[in-house]
Amino acid sequence: MAVQVIRSGDRRRTLWRNGAGTTEEVATGPRGPAGRPLWRISVADLGSDPSEFSAFPGRDRIFTVVGEHGVDLHSGHGLRSLDPWHPHPFAGEDAPRCIPRGATSAFNVITARGAATAAVGYLTLDTAFDTAAGGVTALYVRSGSVQAGTERAGPGDCVLIRHEAITLRVSSATGLLVRIEPTSSL
Repeated sequence: MAVQVIRSGDRRRTLWRNGAGTTEEVATGPRGPAGRPLWRISVADLGSDPSEFSAFPGRDRIFTVVGEHGVDLHSGHGLRSLDPWHPHPFAGEDAPRCIPRGATSAFNVITARGAATAAVGYLTLDTAFDTAAGGVTALYVRSGSVQAGTERAGPGDCVLIRHEAITLRVSSATGLLVRIEPTSSL
């Protein structure tokens, strides 16, 4: 199916790679030669306690706090204070220590370096929105609603469009716009 709405209540919960927390898988791309997805979108429950992120060697990550409280990330690159809804890219090899400023969650896009690239931006929409053909477009809804064909997405839902250009009908929506492009023939 080229267009699908992944409801917040339908996401599959899994442990973090390092076992320190849980994440809900929104969507994954095709599997690469090593059997791992070329890209993955997920929403992690960060809670309110400090934790270590899992390392993802050979991957690039875009981390966006989507809960009410920001976080401080401590890594070999220093301290980054991140407020909600501001995407932050970093190499998957980095496994920063995360100190939430209260119970919160984060939206993650992870891509296989050399096989796919991703961009994530905060978006406010009051009119119809046309997606680009090719690659993958996802819209994680913060507020309002988005109509994708016959499906309506509300807060916490994600509209996923694979390889097609479609028009999304919007009712005063805000959220994260994700664009994933393949960079190889994998």
